[in-house]
Amino acid sequence: MYVIHPLPQSPWNPRLMDNQPPPVPTDEVLDEVRANWDYETAHRPQIFNGKIFSLDRIEGSLLTGFLADYSWYLAQLRNPALFDALRVRSLAVSGLVVAGGHVIFGKRKAGLAVEGGLWELAPSGTIHGGPREADGSISWRKIFQEEIREELGIAPPPTVLKAFALIENTQNHIWEMGVALELTMDHRNILTAYVSAEHPEHTEMAAVPLEDVPRFLKVRREEMVGACPRLLAAYGLVPPP
Repeated sequence: MYVIHPLPQSPWNPRLMDNQPPPVPTDEVLDEVRANWDYETAHRPQIFNGKIFSLDRIEGSLLTGFLADYSWYLAQLRNPALFDALRVRSLAVSGLVVAGGHVIFGKRKAGLAVEGGLWELAPSGTIHGGPREADGSISWRKIFQEEIREELGIAPPPTVLKAFALIENTQNHIWEMGVALELTMDHRNILTAYVSAEHPEHTEMAAVPLEDVPRFLKVRREEMVGACPRLLAAYGLVPPP
């Protein structure tokens, strides 16, 4: 089930602070996490056990939480019963990029650990504990700019990013923050940059005219990540699902 959380104000300027204490799992839970990680790395040796932001509280524009190992996140996805011990609520930036009147979508690689082979808004990525703002908060803007560079193959433009939605999947505890970016560049330049990227994040990229987004959603709905229709609706491109 998906929940679209109302934003406290418009424009919304969220601050992310990782100042909450993480849970302390039992040895039994940690053994299961390690066993699952061994299985995942045996099948996907390229994955990395970095730190991701786990959302704990929302107070207006302040989002607080803790940094969790990626291995915790995967173990909880594989066994949802672990949520009581691990409490991982991952938060991702999902970019709604409009370039020359076209919305950019990407098809995730089939072998990915999460939602492989599905279409999503591009760029998208889980928030980690890397870049910071001057006040010490996690910089979702800089992380989104990283995703633009890595997934679209273009230099992040000096423009205002608009956080327009906050969506929660209550079944797997994955949260999505919709971030809008409107570019004047031709959408074909993005497709060309994607094809030229050394390590593309997607197997396919599509630039869909704004007026054709409802048809694209209708045709691809069963092949899309679940938050995608909600993000499109929150931005006003399609009716609410």
